[in-house]
Amino acid sequence: METVFWKLFGGERVTEEVRIIQSQFGVVGREKELAKALAAIKANKHLLIEGPVGVGKTVVATAVASYMKRSVFRVDGDERYTEQKLTGWFDPPLVLKNGYVKEAFIPGPLTQAMTEGGVLFVNELNRMPEGVQNVLLPAMDEKKITVPKIGEVKAEKGFVIIATQNPLEFIGTSLLSEALRDRFELIALEYQSEEDEIAIVQKHTGIANPSLLRHVVRIVRETRTHQDVRRGASVRAAMSMAVLTRNMGSQNRDAVKDAAYMALPTRIELRDYTKGTVYQVIEEILDKCSAEKGESTQPHEAGNPKSSGQFDGAPNSIAFGDDLSGFFADIQDIFDVRCIPKEEIGWAIAKNYYNIQRKVKDIRLLKLAKSIAIKAIIHRILQCLGPTKRPTAILREPYAPDKDGEIDLESSIEQMLGKKEYLAEDLILESARAKRVAAALMIDASTSMTGDKLALATASLGVLAYKLKWLDYAIITFNDNARVVKHADEKMNLELLIGELLDTRAMGFTNLEEALKAGLSELNRVKAKNKIGVLITDGHFTVGCDPRELAGQYPKLFVIMIEDYDSRLALCEAMANLGKGKMYKVADFDEIPKVLFDALRSLSSKRSPS
Repeated sequence: METVFWKLFGGERVTEEVRIIQSQFGVVGREKELAKALAAIKANKHLLIEGPVGVGKTVVATAVASYMKRSVFRVDGDERYTEQKLTGWFDPPLVLKNGYVKEAFIPGPLTQAMTEGGVLFVNELNRMPEGVQNVLLPAMDEKKITVPKIGEVKAEKGFVIIATQNPLEFIGTSLLSEALRDRFELIALEYQSEEDEIAIVQKHTGIANPSLLRHVVRIVRETRTHQDVRRGASVRAAMSMAVLTRNMGSQNRDAVKDAAYMALPTRIELRDYTKGTVYQVIEEILDKCSAEKGESTQPHEAGNPKSSGQFDGAPNSIAFGDDLSGFFADIQDIFDVRCIPKEEIGWAIAKNYYNIQRKVKDIRLLKLAKSIAIKAIIHRILQCLGPTKRPTAILREPYAPDKDGEIDLESSIEQMLGKKEYLAEDLILESARAKRVAAALMIDASTSMTGDKLALATASLGVLAYKLKWLDYAIITFNDNARVVKHADEKMNLELLIGELLDTRAMGFTNLEEALKAGLSELNRVKAKNKIGVLITDGHFTVGCDPRELAGQYPKLFVIMIEDYDSRLALCEAMANLGKGKMYKVADFDEIPKVLFDALRSLSSKRSPS
């Protein structure tokens, strides 16, 4: 395979070029990735390098660009970054003196890279606002952009864009548009091998003790596979641990533990439902690696956690034992375990939990089934949902010493034109302020909504709302009366919340009036400026008054209508219109989480002026 690879990418010449790059720029390993990057840049193809923190995305990108002797103009992804910063801006004093002339224009990194035939290196592209990302499209497609008041800027030969991005599960990232991704060639970087990571730590720390290096690298690699860790540490953590351990004057277990307690907490992220503290998780990892160090001579491969005797249907492994054999025997007529892949068993239990409750009489086994279902729902929904950014509002205000923000040049110049003297308040500051959003999720649990999928959809909504950290949310289920499962200003353990929602049963009449009253009451409990209601129903109300008047009292109301033979389309549309929102039709409960997620995500993609 290696021989075939090198032939594909230019044979011995590429091999030699890769060796030169490794030597000149201190790159450890990454032979294939360097060869691919070279092939892309030589063909003037735009390159996207994707991988978790600390795998060398920036090192590979800048090393290849520098080897090709291209000027590199770096931009670091930030949700506050503006299109003006990327393309360029006008110097206010020169504009006031000479007007909008070319000499008053200060080119941004994109414009500089284009006019010099260089490389625009965008670090963490998927942290950029969508509007800034879209500025890149004409530059990539047509090799030109249009700058207001300047005109067309064309790219010289050699211009390319190299971008990096973290995987979607990282906080603050967003999905690149299909149009933008279509213009990139992709190189995916995984974590380096254990031997490469040891070499990297040795190179950057100067530590030559092989036993210490291997031990700290194994500890760090173990964080990437631990069941309670969403995001493990990079090789930087191993560097820090090695240096801290050495500087403590000892390499015994206590010194390694102290170093781990300092280096790892800021570099790993626990799963939302983890009950232990970060230090307890680290202690587990230290115990495991210490045992391996003392008892086993076989190298431990991070990325291949032991699976013998474990249940993989949920993020927290659950041991298979005699308990489950009796449980599976009881539910054979609900679904055949033998026909379901091991990793899907947890989800199968979650989907069939309603029927399992009716079939299984053993309380102990029911608790086990519920625990498995809860973990499977959390895992599946978090895995399926894309990321969302916190919604922001653009605030423009006159300069004052206590105000933060960047100067909005266009607005400031407009304020100053025609004046002989300028005041400080003629400078207009622009800043993006985070919006706080409160939401009342009202879920119809009346008899007309019968079906075992109601509980699953309701529980999934709980995970969805929990994921949106900027959302103060209440969850209300209703039939004859409304029941608040979670208040908008209440903090609630995710597993406890999902367990409550999983027990939701369809029964009784439908009282939309009571649901909307409860939703308004919950929104009034919080001080968020932006408040929305989400009503999930078929619209077939059988008790209470006409809900239209209450719908009109919502600042914004989304209605998700379950399509059925008895659904009231006209009423659902009227409630959404009166609530200044939108109505969505779904044919199945399975569609609800995604529809709601898209609706809520649309709020975060709109940066409204204020």
